[in-house]
Amino acid sequence: MRAQLILLAGGIAGGLGLGWLTAPTPSADPAAALDAPAIVHAGAETGNARHRLAALGLAPPPVVDTGPLPPDIAVLFRRDLTAIEQRPAGRIAWVVDFTQTYQRRALRVGDVYQDGWRVARIAPQSVELRRRREVRTIDAFALPVSEP
Repeated sequence: MRAQLILLAGGIAGGLGLGWLTAPTPSADPAAALDAPAIVHAGAETGNARHRLAALGLAPPPVVDTGPLPPDIAVLFRRDLTAIEQRPAGRIAWVVDFTQTYQRRALRVGDVYQDGWRVARIAPQSVELRRRREVRTIDAFALPVSEP
């Protein structure tokens, strides 16, 4: 058993000695090998690229935000419409209006709905709205059409 321990200790010592002898020595200063990373702000790089493109005459056109298109009046009216009531004096279209006392408003022929749209005609199943030269006939209880 003693021979095995001596053999094991000799193997470990020999391995450490060979590793020390064969290890490469550094040829330069270790601090010089580490280059400091160049930190560049993305906004500065973007500005520089824009100036270079402008100098070449390749500047992109300015971006103009026009905002979203206004929603279709038929969608809004169909959403707000709750009932069409037949009275002796004529038909009334009831719409949701949160500014009113009971949060509903009665529209008769000639009343303004919103954005200048005026009620031109109220039929049992449809309402006709007019604004300047535009005319929209809205089927009150039709299913909404979804575009692909």
